[in-house]
Formats: sequence, structure tokens, C-alpha cells
Amino acid sequence: MTKFPDTPFGPISGDDMAAWCALLSDDNQIHLSREAAEAAGFGPNRVNPGPANLAYLLSAAMEADPEANVTRIEARFLGNVLEDDDLTARSDGDTATLTRAGEATPVLTATFRFGDDT
Repeated sequence: MTKFPDTPFGPISGDDMAAWCALLSDDNQIHLSREAAEAAGFGPNRVNPGPANLAYLLSAAMEADPEANVTRIEARFLGNVLEDDDLTARSDGDTATLTRAGEATPVLTATFRFGDDT
């Protein structure tokens, strides 16, 4: 996997969430409605779709090596990203993580395999 520098994302906006939902055909209201997110126990901010969170990590990896050919992605979704969160994507060369600002525990970990890397 390609090591990449810490890469900031955010704040995550409701408009971005809506765009991701349209792309993913995801009509889950916790992504689109503050009221639905609050009723589901997430507080007053909408919840970012999980695939969008993975895309932040993949974007950081691809920015570090634009010619890389991704052949496999393994990801673990460990938490939620909420509207207005600031995030940091980082990689130690083996594992990539996505972390909310001010928190030590990642919301997502992933490994990417490139080219013939098995």
C-alpha cells in the first residue's frame, strides 16, 4: 500500500452527503434529515454515508500515487462521520485510517492493494 501524508477533509457538509446519497441511490434519511439522524440517536447532525468515508481514504492514497492501479480494498467501518466533522486520512504504508478531529480512534481502517501487490 502507498504511504501518504496526513490529508484533511471537511468540514463534511449536508450538501456533500446529499450528493453522495444521489450517487449511491441511498435514501436512508439519517444521511438527509437532521430530524431523522436525531431520532436514530446520532444527535442533531446528519450521518455521512459509509462509502463516502472510504472514498476520502482512497482519494488520499490515489493523490499520493495517481498512477496506482487499485486491485483490492479491505475496509472496516468502526464509527460514524457526522455533518460538520473535520477528518484526517493517514497511512503508515500498511494501513490507512480515517479519524475525526479530536479523536484517537479511527472511524474507518482500510488496506488497499495496487497492481500486482497481493
